[in-house]
Amino acid sequence: MRTLQLTLLLLIITAISVSAQRVGEKIEIESSGTWYAGSIKKIEGGKYFVSYADYGEGWDEWVEKDRIKLLEQPASPAATGKYQIGDRVEVEYGMVPEPATVIEVGENKYHIKYDNTLFKSKWVSEGQIKKL
Repeated sequence: MRTLQLTLLLLIITAISVSAQRVGEKIEIESSGTWYAGSIKKIEGGKYFVSYADYGEGWDEWVEKDRIKLLEQPASPAATGKYQIGDRVEVEYGMVPEPATVIEVGENKYHIKYDNTLFKSKWVSEGQIKKL
């Protein structure tokens, strides 16, 4: 009986942790070491079908829970770093520096939008960008 109770408790805890993320919820998705804004489209068997913000449906993919986190809220002005919204910056795309604009400021990171519209936008750390 005790084994059955422990098994049920474990199933309940697992279900609660999986349901902590909901369809439609705004999240960040890790891809190749960088976090991108996105949302959850489907949840099945502990995996999440995600959509990247500012990217077409061709980039949608199934990911495990360790590659998603809740979208962080922008930091308060006192906690921001050396770049502000609207600052013109340069960010590497692959190995080529590309001009971009800071469109959102988070805690120790910046949401940038590349000038080249094919590249869209992404979150980067302060060490990945420099002012133009």
